[in-house]
Amino acid sequence: MRKILLVLMSICMLAFVVGCGNDASKTTDSAKPSTSEKITIQAAASLKGALTELADAYKKKHNLADDQITINFAGSGTLRQQIEQGAPASLFISADEKNMKMLQDKDLVTDVKPFVTNELVLVVPKGQPKIELHQIASVKRIVLGNPDTVPAGNYGKQVLTKLGVWDQVEPNVVYAKDVKAVTASISQAAGDAGFIYKTDAIAAGDAVEIAAVTPADSHDPVIYPIGIIKKYDNALAQDFYTYVMSPEGQKVLEKYGFSTSK
Repeated sequence: MRKILLVLMSICMLAFVVGCGNDASKTTDSAKPSTSEKITIQAAASLKGALTELADAYKKKHNLADDQITINFAGSGTLRQQIEQGAPASLFISADEKNMKMLQDKDLVTDVKPFVTNELVLVVPKGQPKIELHQIASVKRIVLGNPDTVPAGNYGKQVLTKLGVWDQVEPNVVYAKDVKAVTASISQAAGDAGFIYKTDAIAAGDAVEIAAVTPADSHDPVIYPIGIIKKYDNALAQDFYTYVMSPEGQKVLEKYGFSTSK
C-alpha cells in the first residue's frame, strides 16, 4: 500500500510540474509580439488625437513595441507628396478625397474607402466677440491652412470664394502649415479668426470658440479616405486597417467628434 501511495504521489507531482511548465509557456507566448513587422502611417494632422489613441490601443492589444507603428501627421498634400517621392509608408489617411485620388491615379494605393467625415467651422480666440460668416471681410487677420497642401485651408478658401469675399480678404490671410497650426494661432490670439475642423475646435477646449459652422454647400464635403500604399503593404498594415475600420476603432473616432461610416 505504501508503494502504491508513493507512486500516486509521484504521478501527481509530475502532473503539477508539467502543468506549471505549460502555464509558463502560455505566459511567455502571450507576452510575445503578434508580429515583428513595422508600419508607418501618413495621416492628416486633424487625426492626431484619435489615431494616436487607436495606435496605442492596438499596440497594447498585440504586445507590439512602440516603434512598430509610427505615425507622421501633417497636411494631406504634404503627405501625398512624400508618398509620391517614395516615403516608406504603409497607410495613408487624407483629410480630402483629392489627394487620395491623385495617388490612385498613379496606382500607388489600394483598398481606398471612406474613413470618417468632419465639419469645417470658423473659430475665434476665447473671450473675443463672435462674428458671423457674413462679417468675415471685417476681420484683420484670418488664419488659414495653405490651400495647396492643407485640405482645411482649401475648404476655407472655397467658403470665402462662395461668399464672394476672397479677393477682398486675401491680403489679410495668414497661412499655416496645417490645421493644428491654425488652431494654435487662434488659441494664442495670433489671429482674429480661422477655419478649422470641428474636431480640432473640440480638442482645443476653452482656448477657442466656434463662431460659425460653415454651410455644407459652401465647400466640398469633408470626407477622409483611407488607403493602403502598395509598395509597403504588409500583414500589419492590413490588420491595423481592419482594426480602425471596425466598430471598436470607429467608437474611438466618434469620441473625438468625427462622424464614422459604420
